[in-house]
Amino acid sequence: MLGVLIYILFLLTGFLYSNLYFKDKDIFFQAWAGGLIGTLGLMWGIIPFAFIFGFSIAAHLILLAVFIGAYILLFYLKKKSINQIKSNIRYNKSEAPMTALIFLCLILPISIIMWVLLTNHVMAPYEGGAVSTGQSTYGDLAMHMGIITSVAERGVFPPSHNLLLGHRLGYPFLIDTLSSSLFLFGTSLRWAVLVPSYVCCILLAMGFYFLAYKLVKRRSAAILATVLFFIGGGFGFAYFFEGAKADHTAFTKIFNDYYHTPTNYNEENIRWANPICDMIIPQRTSMAGWTYLTFTLWLLLDAWESKKRSAFIFLGVIAGCMPMIHTHSFMGLGIISLAAFVADMIMSKDKKNDFINWLCFGGITIVMALPQLFIWTFSQADSEGFVKFAPFWVNEQDPNFWFWIKNWGIAALFVVPAFLNTGKRNKIVMCGAALIFVIAELILFQPLAYDNNKLFFVSYMIFLIVISEYFLVLFDKLKGVKGRYFMAALVILAGTVSGALTIGREYHSGAMYQTFSKADLDYAEFVKDNTDKQGTFAAYYNHLNPTAVLAGRQMYFGGEMWMGSHGYGNLVSERKKVLSDLYGASDSEKLKNVARQNDIDYVVLSNNELSNLKVNQSAFSGLDKVYDQGGIKLYKVD
Repeated sequence: MLGVLIYILFLLTGFLYSNLYFKDKDIFFQAWAGGLIGTLGLMWGIIPFAFIFGFSIAAHLILLAVFIGAYILLFYLKKKSINQIKSNIRYNKSEAPMTALIFLCLILPISIIMWVLLTNHVMAPYEGGAVSTGQSTYGDLAMHMGIITSVAERGVFPPSHNLLLGHRLGYPFLIDTLSSSLFLFGTSLRWAVLVPSYVCCILLAMGFYFLAYKLVKRRSAAILATVLFFIGGGFGFAYFFEGAKADHTAFTKIFNDYYHTPTNYNEENIRWANPICDMIIPQRTSMAGWTYLTFTLWLLLDAWESKKRSAFIFLGVIAGCMPMIHTHSFMGLGIISLAAFVADMIMSKDKKNDFINWLCFGGITIVMALPQLFIWTFSQADSEGFVKFAPFWVNEQDPNFWFWIKNWGIAALFVVPAFLNTGKRNKIVMCGAALIFVIAELILFQPLAYDNNKLFFVSYMIFLIVISEYFLVLFDKLKGVKGRYFMAALVILAGTVSGALTIGREYHSGAMYQTFSKADLDYAEFVKDNTDKQGTFAAYYNHLNPTAVLAGRQMYFGGEMWMGSHGYGNLVSERKKVLSDLYGASDSEKLKNVARQNDIDYVVLSNNELSNLKVNQSAFSGLDKVYDQGGIKLYKVD
C-alpha cells in the first residue's frame, strides 16, 4: 500500500501548510483545509511534472520532494518553530464553528453512510472470485476505473482517451489521476478508487457544514442544512405511499427495482437525485468538484469580508485549479463570484483597492484556468457543439413551477421568504445562485441533458443553507407554541424521507450486479504483464470491458454509452463500421489489413464479440494467439 502511504504524506504536509496559513483557525478547520491542500498537491501538482517526465514514479517523487521542500523553505523564511505549530493547533469549543460533538454526531455519520456505499459499490467481492457493484455505479464507475488504469499503465501525459484512439481525454480527470497515482505505486485498483473517495467524502461533509456556517453564522442552521442536503430529496415519496394503498408492492419496489425510488421516478417526472446516491458515489468528478466548490465558496466569502489581498490571491490559486477537477463547479463558482464582484463594486467605499483585490482573484484564476480549458475542455466538444438552447431542462410534462416543487420538495416552498429574511450579503449570493438556476433552465452545457443537474445542485446548496436559516427563524418565533417540535420534526421528515429511502435502496443494491468475472480479472492481469503498454486493442464496445477498465489499455473504440456525452457522437457509426469490417473479414489477410490501416495491434475474441458482432472466426486462424483462457482469446496482429 505504498501509494496510500504517499497520499497520507501529502495529507499530513497539507495540514502543515494549513496550520501555517490558517493559524487563527481551530483544529477541525485546519484539518479540513489541510486535507484539501494535500489532496490538491498530489492531484494537481503532478501535472507540470507529468508533462516533462510522463506520469511516472520519478515525476511523483520529484513532486513529493518539491511539495515538502516548499513547506520547509516557507517555514524557515517565516522564522517559525515547532512550538508555534503546536500553538496554532487549538480547540475553542465556544467560538469555533465545529465542535467535537458536531463532528461525531453529524459529520462522521454522514461520512460513514458514504463510505459504506462506496465499499459495497466499488469492485465488491462476488461469488466465484468475481467483482461487483451497486445500482448507481453500474454505469459510470467502469469509465473512471478505465481512466485510472490507463493513465497509470501507459504513463502518457496529457492522457489520451483510452476508449477512442487518436483523441485526447477532455473529460475532467484529476480525481481519477489521483487514484492513478496510488495505483502506480502498487495499490490495488479497488483501494486506489476507495481511499481518495473516502477522503473526499469526509472533506465534503465538513466543507458543506463550514460553508453553511460561514453564510448563516449559526450552528443549528448549519447542522440542519447539512442533514437536508445529504439525506434530502423532494416529494417523490408521496407517489409511493399513495400507490401502496392499492398495491403493497409499490413501496417494496423502491428496494428491489432498478432506479425506481422517490428521487428517481421518471414515470411521475421525479428527476431530482439524492446527492449521495446519484452524484457523490457514482460521479467521482462531482464528488471532487463539490469538495473544492465548498472550499472556494468559503474562501470567496472570507476574502469578501476581510478585504485582505492575500485572501483573494489564495482564492484565485485554488479556483484556478478547478476546471479539470469539475468544470460545472468551476462555472458555478464563477457566476456567484461575478454577482459578488458587481455588488461589491456598487457598495464599495474604496473602489480602487477593492477592484485590485477582485482583479487579483480573477486574473490568477483566468491565467491558470484558460490553459486547462483550451488544452482539454474546449477540444472535447464535437462538431455539433455542447452548448444548446433547451428551456425547462428535462421537464416535458408538468407546469414548471409544480415540477420544481415536487422535485425539490419543501425547500422549493420557502426560497422566496428565506431570501427576504436573510442578510444583504446572503441575498447577493442567492442572486448568483438564482442566475445559475436560470442559465441551467435555459441552456444545456453537454449532450446529456440530465447532467445540467451539476449546475442546479450549486444553486440548491446555497438556497438550502439560507432556507435552513429561515426554518430556525420560524422555529424561534414559535417559542411557547405547543407542538412546535412536532412541526419541526415534520419539516425535517418531509425533507429527508425520499432521500433516506433512496439511500436504503442504494445500500441494498450493493454488490448486487456482477461487473467482471474471475476470467476477466485473470485476463486483465495477463494483458498488463505481457502486452505492449502502448498497444491498441479492438474489442466489442460494451462499457464493462476488462481490456480498457482493468488493464488500462488503449481501445480503438469502446464504451459507446459514453461517447455522446464526451462529445464524440459523430464518430460512433464510423468506428463501429471499422470494427464490423475487422471482425467480419473474410480471411486473415483482410482482417490484418483493416487492423493495420487503423493502428490496431491486438484483437479480442470473447463471448461479448461473438454475441454482439458478426464474427468470422476462421479469419482469426492466421493471427498469433497470445492468450486463450476462460472463454477469452487475444490475438496479436503482426
